[in-house]
Amino acid sequence: MTTAIDIAKTIFGYEPIDTQEDYDAQPDLPTTWSTSDKAGSLKPGDITRDKRSGRLRLYWEPVGDNYTSDEKEDLSGFYEIPCMGELEEWSFDSLALTPAEDSVEPDHPDSWLRLLGMI
Repeated sequence: MTTAIDIAKTIFGYEPIDTQEDYDAQPDLPTTWSTSDKAGSLKPGDITRDKRSGRLRLYWEPVGDNYTSDEKEDLSGFYEIPCMGELEEWSFDSLALTPAEDSVEPDHPDSWLRLLGMI
């Protein structure tokens, strides 16, 4: 059976992730906000690096209609950016996750793929 990854490899020369280290790595993204910045300067989509883990985190405020206004307020905050392996899987699947780990279509405004500009 031919998978979407096989097709992308054949047609576009795509090279799938093939090591655990590459799977676990986060995308190489610049940080756009630091804890030393003014709190009022924080906006959705800002990226910071967690001082303890060194992992990248994205500030998210839900915009999709699948959350109530109370849920949107409760869910707003920093979320660890997924690893490359998860992003690759969602890119070839019919579902992706939001930072709140809800399943949505990959092009949904709260999908990690949309939030990271991959779609």
